[in-house]
Amino acid sequence: MMKKIIGIFMLIAGIVIAVAASSASFAYFEADRGVHIKVVPDDSEFIDLKPLQPYAYINEQGTLTVDISTNNGNYNASKGFGKGVSPDSIYVFEHMFGVSNHLWENTPICVVITWSTSAFKLFNGTYTGSAGASPLKIIVQPGGMANIGMLINSTGLANCTSIDEDITIKAYADLSKCQP
Repeated sequence: MMKKIIGIFMLIAGIVIAVAASSASFAYFEADRGVHIKVVPDDSEFIDLKPLQPYAYINEQGTLTVDISTNNGNYNASKGFGKGVSPDSIYVFEHMFGVSNHLWENTPICVVITWSTSAFKLFNGTYTGSAGASPLKIIVQPGGMANIGMLINSTGLANCTSIDEDITIKAYADLSKCQP
């Protein structure tokens, strides 16, 4: 009888040890939670892209567009607006669009803007006689806005040539990304 009691006790102890050993490694958890993310136009984001001149606007897809042509939604032929830029010319547009920082974390961000053409260059703030090469790196403080200008160089381009390029704008919390 004592052997049976010891045997049952050993069996119970073995089960307890097995259960304890198997629960030591977490394997699974399931829960349903809500995630609510609003997709908004570029000029309403946490990091806004805001048109500052009529040559820049938010298109129907909600994205910032720079368009110096008659395709621009702000173009009005009846007001005598021009239709584009002249060949073999340099145009400087200060404050073409803004990049602002409205993050809730109240932290500065590093904004890096890249492009691949030599037909235009971008700069921050007021034009000082030169525009930088790609990439343009700017630190934007909380609640602040970088005013991005554009230098367009149509030297060597024939009449009725189009400059159709994309720019890429990235923002980082890591300010070291703005180091040279």
